[in-house]
Amino acid sequence: MNAIVPRNTVEQIVRYRDQAIELFQIAHAKIEEAHEAEVAAIAMARRAFPGTNAYNAGHQQATKIAMHPISKAPFDDYMKEKRRVIDLNVWAWIIERTDLEHLMDKEAKDQLKKQMGHIIEDPTAPGQVITEEEAAKGMPPVTVDNIVATLESFALNAETIFRRGMANAFAKLDRRFRSHDGFKVGSRVILTRCFNEFGSWNWNRDERATLIDIERTFTILDGKLNDVRRQDEEVEAARKAHRPVEHFTKTIGAIDLVRYGTHGARQSEVETDYFKVRIFKNGNAHLWFTRKDLVTKVNKLLGEYYGEVLGDGQTKEADPFENVKTAPARCYGFYPTPPATAHRVLQNSRIWHCSKEAGRLRILEPSAGTGNLALACIPTYERDWDYERYRVDHTVDCIEIQPHLIPDLKAKNLGRVINADFMQVEPETTGLYDLVVMNPPFDRERDIDHVVHALKFLKPDGQLVAIMSAGTEFRQTSKSIAFRKLMEDMGATWSDLPPNSFSEVGTNVNTGFISVRKNGRKKDRYEWPTWPQVG
Repeated sequence: MNAIVPRNTVEQIVRYRDQAIELFQIAHAKIEEAHEAEVAAIAMARRAFPGTNAYNAGHQQATKIAMHPISKAPFDDYMKEKRRVIDLNVWAWIIERTDLEHLMDKEAKDQLKKQMGHIIEDPTAPGQVITEEEAAKGMPPVTVDNIVATLESFALNAETIFRRGMANAFAKLDRRFRSHDGFKVGSRVILTRCFNEFGSWNWNRDERATLIDIERTFTILDGKLNDVRRQDEEVEAARKAHRPVEHFTKTIGAIDLVRYGTHGARQSEVETDYFKVRIFKNGNAHLWFTRKDLVTKVNKLLGEYYGEVLGDGQTKEADPFENVKTAPARCYGFYPTPPATAHRVLQNSRIWHCSKEAGRLRILEPSAGTGNLALACIPTYERDWDYERYRVDHTVDCIEIQPHLIPDLKAKNLGRVINADFMQVEPETTGLYDLVVMNPPFDRERDIDHVVHALKFLKPDGQLVAIMSAGTEFRQTSKSIAFRKLMEDMGATWSDLPPNSFSEVGTNVNTGFISVRKNGRKKDRYEWPTWPQVG
């Protein structure tokens, strides 16, 4: 991308921008000078007609307009607005000269446009810094270093941006695609309620945009980026001219053409370079992929995007819960829970529904890592509306296999810290808990092994909240099927976490979390031994 916008071009752009800023500074001084001159002229003019009454409304209005001096703005406000407008337009020009937007899906483009509408202001107070949250909202001021760094970042992240857009497009088709675990893209997908009862596109679901994103993916993987550029240019030209775009893509155009001039629920079929589409009277559209080589590429890129923490190649097991992975996961499956995710997972847990009168809870975080879930179990003033009543110092024990993380966990003064493999610890050693919160390793269905083991540590009325791979809800291995049945019998609830909840710690795997109470199961399929409570 730097080849598209060479450094010498960037330097010239910034030089023009800086010269424009200097000229606006001069312009503001002249505006002030003109303002003062007009104020003096108006004052002199009023000496020529002191106390004159308006002859009529037109006379009054003309006098008001003619005797009003040139308006002026404070210098800082004037220059801030000029810099903002210039910088927004410079960034827009820079982005247009890269291939970034052509690689994006609709959601990513909308996010970029929102970001492009905000220029981050330089710190004004001594010692003030720009926070990461503020930096994420918009674009930095226009400088040579900022432009070059942004272009380099785009170049390095171009593939990730494309894969993320592709993952978002397929995730809209079916929740199972959120995991790419046990459910890969096959020969066909279904666009549900793609058309309404009148036979027109159903804009409430907007599967049209999803189809556009999927065709964009296949076109780019087929090495036809120029076709995408041309389509984007046609769309942008039509938008600027305020006229409708007839054909966003070949497939959309073919569908609109075959259904033109007819009305009502009806069946139709089209075939283009990559797809065979059959639309049924119920409004569903079945999409067959005609290029198996491109489907293979899609699956490979989706797997790379979601990461290796998702295992595949699962084998059938005679007794799913007895075949437990006892060896630690590679790198211990260590992906710390981001604080925002930890709070989201625990917002409906027991820690928010107890007071000092009810007493403190005994809580366990197995495979605690850096203890982010454990920390989220301690209410703080910022999160509690009634701090004094609900500030309960719960006891939070941590079990962690990695020795180098133990000192930091102990420094948090939460409770006991045990340096051990959680899968080798039994509740007779620790006692039972009111609440178990966990983010176990995901690979090769270890999250299921850890959750089933953690159920043993609950008191009869205890609650377990566990972050798990999104694939656990869909995977068709015998262990996943048995686990879903167990959770159903126990009355568990499943919830999705937002996509990319763990991106900041190095993985794009989609996740959810499960909440279950031990006394909530409908029938006893498994009996765990009742160990004496400790402490």
